[in-house]
Amino acid sequence: MRWRHAASAVSLLWPLLVTTSCGPGAQEGGGIGGTGIVAGVSSGPVTGFGSVFVSGDEYDTASTFFTVDRIAGATQDQLKKGMIVLVEATLLENTDTKEILERTADRITYSDSIEGPVQQIDAAGKMLTVLGQTVLVTDATIIDEAVPGRNLTQLRPNVDVLEISGFVVGDGALVATLIDRKNGPPDYELKGFVKNHDAGAETFEIGNVTIDYAGADISMMPPPGGNAWNALSVHLLGNTFLADPSGEGGGRLHVSSVGQDSIGVQESTRAEIEGFVTRVVDSSSFLVGQVRVQFDTHTVFEGGVSADISPGVRVEVDGVLTGEVLEAQRIELNNGVKLESNISVITSSDGISGTLLLAGLFGTIIHVNSHTQVHGVGDVTSLNQLAAGDHVTVRGESFGSEVLATEITRQSPSGNRALQGPTVSSSDPLLTILGTTIDTSALPDSAFRRVDDAPIGRATFFASVSPGVIVEVEGLESGDTIRWLEAELQQ
Repeated sequence: MRWRHAASAVSLLWPLLVTTSCGPGAQEGGGIGGTGIVAGVSSGPVTGFGSVFVSGDEYDTASTFFTVDRIAGATQDQLKKGMIVLVEATLLENTDTKEILERTADRITYSDSIEGPVQQIDAAGKMLTVLGQTVLVTDATIIDEAVPGRNLTQLRPNVDVLEISGFVVGDGALVATLIDRKNGPPDYELKGFVKNHDAGAETFEIGNVTIDYAGADISMMPPPGGNAWNALSVHLLGNTFLADPSGEGGGRLHVSSVGQDSIGVQESTRAEIEGFVTRVVDSSSFLVGQVRVQFDTHTVFEGGVSADISPGVRVEVDGVLTGEVLEAQRIELNNGVKLESNISVITSSDGISGTLLLAGLFGTIIHVNSHTQVHGVGDVTSLNQLAAGDHVTVRGESFGSEVLATEITRQSPSGNRALQGPTVSSSDPLLTILGTTIDTSALPDSAFRRVDDAPIGRATFFASVSPGVIVEVEGLESGDTIRWLEAELQQ
């Protein structure tokens, strides 16, 4: 069985779906009229109400038990669009086609990804620092009306407290799906990956913040000897935060509890996850969020090969969940964004994280974080070694019209220009890919091609293009603009 989510930018960021058999299926005499009951667990953003929609799927909530911010017995009215929730559900399926006929939510649970004072805000309101974490804001991020004018640049550093829901995409980096302002003091909360654990000092780090867990409840963690917690995904509750007086966005958070962040399901005969590779464990396994994925020679790869697996790459994985390890039967790589041009603008406060704009592709903002691989001519390894005018190729993942870069390669100077990504809109002769609009009126029929490079003509090309379809356009530098030469369907 394969569950498909709504094709939205947010739904491509860490939804998790797991289904398990619940008693005998129809084939075993347990179903009636070709239907069967299975248990389901899903994690993703709330995308609508009436009942509750999660990642585009509707769940009946007539008898649902809600827990919101650790308060049991909450109500559906306390949920908001963009909140990443965990749904434990009962599903009615067609036992022949495996189509889900009805979804009934038994429990829905929500907790913040980050809660604390905003420390830094970039001039464009596209990147925040909260509790030492870099929060990326895309055009798919929902900004609650509690934020003045829904304008993040109006927030007051070290005064306004934010509640943020989103997807951790690497050490100290999170893509926000919802940003809300809280009235009153913060209940400090943070999710992320442990690094630099020092059991003797009872400290570790997440992003740019030091965590002090002296006296905290660590009963939900493994024994802390040595650096045993390093790389574990955790959920923290804090009681005091002291910001770094240097103003660099770091600080020290004293916490009251440390617990492993888990999907809450250990075994499943059917499992599917979509999300970002957060760490490569070894040559045959990697993490998607907190879920370990194991693959072997029988695993089918689509859209790439095992060598393409690297931090920041978005994947879809189908397989069997055994002891909280997903044994992959199929792995689809969705690293479908590529941009090539000269750097026009670099914005960064620390030389590691920041944003890029490329010449001729100004409508597309490129986000860079600590997991972005930087390499190429001159043996560059970090953002602070790049400069305006450098010719680069960027690969990454799209969030609406914006890109989270997984790889930046500096190349020798060239007039080549390229843009590949999901189509936002199309109306001959205009194509909007990511945030950049391409005028194809000067292209001849022979310049419109399908993925195997065979010409298909303008009419067939535009009839085949719809929102979400991956298209690549190539061209050459022409003064301050780009002279586009070819458009090719990539699927």
